[in-house]
Amino acid sequence: MKQLLSFIRSRIQRVITDAEKNEGFSLIELLIVIVIIGILGTIVYTRFMDLPERAKKEAARQQMLILNTALDRYRIDYDNYPSGEDGLEAIKGYLQSREVPLDPWGSQYIYRSPGENERAFDIISPGPDKQEGTADDIVSWELHQKQQRPGEQNQ
Repeated sequence: MKQLLSFIRSRIQRVITDAEKNEGFSLIELLIVIVIIGILGTIVYTRFMDLPERAKKEAARQQMLILNTALDRYRIDYDNYPSGEDGLEAIKGYLQSREVPLDPWGSQYIYRSPGENERAFDIISPGPDKQEGTADDIVSWELHQKQQRPGEQNQ
C-alpha cells in the first residue's frame, strides 16, 4: 500500500512540475483556434438559418400538389378544368378544408386556365417577395422536375 501511495505521490509531483514548466498557448495558436471556430460558426449559421424559408417553399409545393389533385377531380366531373375567371374558387368542394389556402407567405395562388406552353392550367405562388414573375416564384409546372441541389449540374 505504501508503494502505491508513493507512486501516486511521485506522479502528482511530476504533473505539478510539468505544469510549472508549461508556459501555455502562444498568441498564434489562440488566433488559429479562434479563426477555426469562426469558420465553423459561419458554416453552421449559413446552413441552418435558411431552414424556415426552405420549409415554406416545400409547403407551397405540397399545397400545389393538393390543388392539382383537386383540379383533376374537377376535370373528371366536368370534363374540363375551371376557367380562369372561375379560378381556384371552383374547386373548393374538392378540398378537405373546403377553402382554397393562401400560400405560406399569405398571398393568393394565381390560377390561369389555359396555361402557357399548351398546359391545361398554371398555378403560381408569388413566393416570399409576393411579386409574380420573379425568381422566387413557385410554379406548378416545375413540381415534378428533379430537385437540383446546390453545386450539382444538369445532365
